[in-house]
Amino acid sequence: MVFAANINNSNITLAVFNKDENMVFRSSIASDRTKCPDEYVILLQSIFDLYGSDPRSVKGAVISSVVPPLLNVFQQAVIKLLGCKPMVVGPGIKTGLDIKIDHHSQLGTDLVANTVAAVEKYKAPLLIVDSGTAITLTMVNARSELCGVTIIPGMKVSLDALSANAAELPYISLDSPRSLFGTNTIDAMNSGIIYGTASMLDGLIDRICNEYGNEEILTIIITGEHIEHILPHLRHKAIYDPNLILEGLQLIYRKNQKKKK
Repeated sequence: MVFAANINNSNITLAVFNKDENMVFRSSIASDRTKCPDEYVILLQSIFDLYGSDPRSVKGAVISSVVPPLLNVFQQAVIKLLGCKPMVVGPGIKTGLDIKIDHHSQLGTDLVANTVAAVEKYKAPLLIVDSGTAITLTMVNARSELCGVTIIPGMKVSLDALSANAAELPYISLDSPRSLFGTNTIDAMNSGIIYGTASMLDGLIDRICNEYGNEEILTIIITGEHIEHILPHLRHKAIYDPNLILEGLQLIYRKNQKKKK
């Protein structure tokens, strides 16, 4: 079996795949830079126990990270628990992608993993929308070339910034809006962030369609955090793929095992 993990600023998403490349389980834990390797070992062991899986059956591991201070700590935890050194997505790792950006080192490894899976599963041209601390839109043209990325603040970041800078607006949890206009502060804030983000994405997708072709030939894939709140309000047709990044990591691991052979 193969262990895959993606470390971002909010959480660590992880999964185990069996020898047939099917997902055995998926889970997530908070990204916490204050934790020691042993603390992550305990957390990971608990997750394996929760899903009735044996860490000793894992023969390989792959990690992507956009949080450098946490990468080494998590690597040590994986080595202690699984007994194997994880492959870290980065320079020198084979992905099979044709990347047409100025500086490859500036491309987040999460976006690389997303794109590897999307190119494998769907027909180009592709637009991959990933919601997290930031919302990213990654464009793959008709020749399956990764040709650029748009980055905008994530929903929770925007909401927290609003609460931090407006004295009478509380910190709230994201929830699906009851209506376009809220009749209380919390509903009004949820409506604004959900409908506002959906409208912003629709507007960006319109611009992308105008530049790269019409909507009928552009495959839009949406993944990441809080997407369940946005998806019902998008006017463009999109495919929801919650496991895209984890499947991409598993594919990257497989490509590099073939390379070694």
